[in-house]
Order: sequence, then C-alpha cells, then structure tokens
Amino acid sequence: MNAPRFLGLDLAWSAANPSGLAALDGEGTLFALRADLRGDDQILDWVRAHLGTGGGAIAIDMPTIVTNRSGRRCCEAELARDFARHHAGPYPANLARFPDGGRARALLDRLRADGVVETLEIAPHDRRTVAFEAFPHPAAVRLFGLERVIPYKKKRRAWPAVLDAWARYRSLLGTLRDADPPLCIPAELLPARLPDSSKYKAWDDKIDAVMCAYVASFVWRHGTASGRVVVYGDMDGGHIVVPACAAVAREAAASRVHLVP
Repeated sequence: MNAPRFLGLDLAWSAANPSGLAALDGEGTLFALRADLRGDDQILDWVRAHLGTGGGAIAIDMPTIVTNRSGRRCCEAELARDFARHHAGPYPANLARFPDGGRARALLDRLRADGVVETLEIAPHDRRTVAFEAFPHPAAVRLFGLERVIPYKKKRRAWPAVLDAWARYRSLLGTLRDADPPLCIPAELLPARLPDSSKYKAWDDKIDAVMCAYVASFVWRHGTASGRVVVYGDMDGGHIVVPACAAVAREAAASRVHLVP
C-alpha cells in the first residue's frame, strides 16, 4: 500500500542549535513535530523513521547546493527581485559560510541510500521521494496572498506584537484545511495560550517546519511544471522552490481556525 509522506526540515545552520522537523501523512495531517534534535545523526534517524512509501517529498529550509565562493547565489538574487518588497528575501549562502556545502548537502548525500532524490523535475504524485530547498517566508506570501511577510519572528520585537503575528499566522495555516492539497493541524500545535517568550524559539522552528512540510506536499501534488510552482535557480548553482499562487481566495478566509479534534 502506497503511503506518501511529506517532511519539512527547518535546519539550524549549526548542530549547536536545535532544528524544526515536521511530517505530514498522505492526507495532509500533521502527525510528527519536534524542535529538540541537534546532531546530524539524530536528524538523519528522524527523517529515515518518517519516510513514506510510493512517493513523497522533503522540503528543506537551508541551502542544499552552494558553489559560489562569496556573495549570494543566483537563486537568492532571483528570489529577492520578486520578494524583497514583501520583506521575504533570503540570507546569502556561499562557500565562505558553508565551506563543506552545509548540513543540508551532507544530509541529502546520506539519504541517497534511502532512495531520496534531490531534483527540480517533479511530476504530480511523483512515485519517488523527492527533495528540494524551500523558504517559508515567500511560500507564505504566495499561499496567502500577503503584501508583506507576517512578522512572527521574535528578534527585536515586543512580545505582544509577536503574539499578534503568531495568531494571524496560525489562523492562515488553519485555512489550508480546505486547500489543494489540504493541511490539517492537530489542536496541540495551536494551544490556547502560547508558551512564555523564553520558549518561543522552539515554536518558531516548528511552525517553519510545518510550512516546509506543506510546501513539500504542494509541490508533490502539483509538480514543478504545472504553473503552480516557481523554481528559482537550478541544480548547478542552487535553487529555491516556491508555490506560485494563493491556496485560499483571500486573507479574509482566515476568519476561522480549523483544528483536528
């Protein structure tokens, strides 16, 4: 029986910090979520334990291909031209910052033995487990038709403002239950009260991983040649894959949060 799964990895750039990891089943239900693993071997074991059968996708929020010695990659420049006005541009990646290619590259190299293929040629309902680089901010801008990225990051922001941004973001994610493909978030991911500010970073990592997992599902559902997905860059110098269209009609659709009982 085929049981595709969709994994989102918000990889920390250093193993000194924890990463956000999320897994969706073939129906779009979030069934695994954590933000406490740090080491490469721990993350590899988690990914292997959550791979599906009969196809699936892994979307990674970290550079997977880095060949430029300095500056930014071509895919980052291309994406910035479209998203800088939305305040959703990427950080630059280069070999000065990632002399060995980075953690994502090492992870994907090890996952080849498990049949995981990094590729930009993805068919709808691809029978392989495909992997690619993603970026939550531009994905949210496109999926929700936003003029500006939601400022849910805690850095240099007052806690009440962060709470308001979190509430808006989680409401928008709730609207994806009726999207194609759907996203169903268990109620425990959306608590009545958020943790105190000292624990917010873990929730930040988790929500980024959830968005990556949804992008994995979206790209696998529609394919990269459908017109519903934009690929910035290529397999030579690096890439970032972004949904090309809104998943809901308008932001007003966020009037209700859908929870799995």
